[in-house]
Amino acid sequence: MKCLYVTNIEHTIYLFFTPHIKLLKDMGVDVTVLTSVENEEKLKETLPGVKFQHIPFTRSVKSVTNIKVYRKLKQLFIREQYDFIHVHTPIAAFLTRLAAPKEQAIIYTAHGFHFHNKGSRLTNLMYYMAEKMVASKTSRVIVMNEEDRKKAEKLFQTEKIHLIHGVGVDAQFYNPKEYSHLDKKHLKEKLGIPIDAKVITQIADVNDNKRQIDIISAAELLKKYNQNFVILLIGNGPLLEHIQNQIVEKELENNVFCLGYRNDIRDILSITDIGLLVSLREGLPKSVMEMMAMEIPVVATNIRGNQDLIEDGENGYLIPTKNPVQLQKAINTLIQNVTLQKQMGREARKIILAKYDVKNILQETGKVYEHFMADRVEGMS
Repeated sequence: MKCLYVTNIEHTIYLFFTPHIKLLKDMGVDVTVLTSVENEEKLKETLPGVKFQHIPFTRSVKSVTNIKVYRKLKQLFIREQYDFIHVHTPIAAFLTRLAAPKEQAIIYTAHGFHFHNKGSRLTNLMYYMAEKMVASKTSRVIVMNEEDRKKAEKLFQTEKIHLIHGVGVDAQFYNPKEYSHLDKKHLKEKLGIPIDAKVITQIADVNDNKRQIDIISAAELLKKYNQNFVILLIGNGPLLEHIQNQIVEKELENNVFCLGYRNDIRDILSITDIGLLVSLREGLPKSVMEMMAMEIPVVATNIRGNQDLIEDGENGYLIPTKNPVQLQKAINTLIQNVTLQKQMGREARKIILAKYDVKNILQETGKVYEHFMADRVEGMS
């Protein structure tokens, strides 16, 4: 069988989809990946035997490039035929389904519908109508959290919906036992972090949704109670300069470090005592799963996705959005109670091993593919 695997940018393949594409190859599927290709040689090294095709997807719903992409997709589907297509990421998934022939079999993984309980009425309506427009071209939909499963039932027949617990995290790789006390000491020295400082980390693009500004405000409050902490903000984005300016303005240069994009996430998590994710919107955040696998308690906003991963008071805390005061209180509670911090961290890893390890996720995904391809074969016979 021939599959077209669609995602907006090359980077998501390395972050999320490599094991899933390898799964399809192992099942004997001929896979072509359609994405915005930047380094084809690196892609071919990562996924030998997989074909790659460039298309200039954008992450902006307002970009005129989307019109050009739609036309290119229409041309592609005239030239090529696929037994099924698996689409990811909102704009790429929408445009591909819109451009695909009416009879085309398509699996759609929703990594978090853009209409959600915390969204505005107008924005929710716009994204809901977009999903409804292409729902008839969706043969199967994979969702990653309970809220999205309920939302999907308004758009798709129940038998088309599959709940799978995210893209998975490699719990064998993200394992705190891989690091000794000496390893951690050297890593802290390398980053200029005092050996006895509590390390608090958020891994996320620096933008309005991820609310790094709330972390800065919480750090300012926390400094009144505790001087011995360091917050690491990992990621780049449009608000990075603004956040850096706020750190200087609030005299937090010794407490908050912007480290930009990093390739050593596991190393950073090995020295992290408390994890954060204070977004307004999530699907099922992989950064939180990576933290949990590393036995780190997480303070996260009480939103879709985070609610699936964090049991408030058990493996972390759920706090209201845009609430630096509650964020500071939750962080300070964990700083002051090391026993609780360690207990919550152990519970977090147990949850990952039970539900979110990539081995489990690939088994669940493999079953969806098997049933789907069997139905396709039966339909062609």
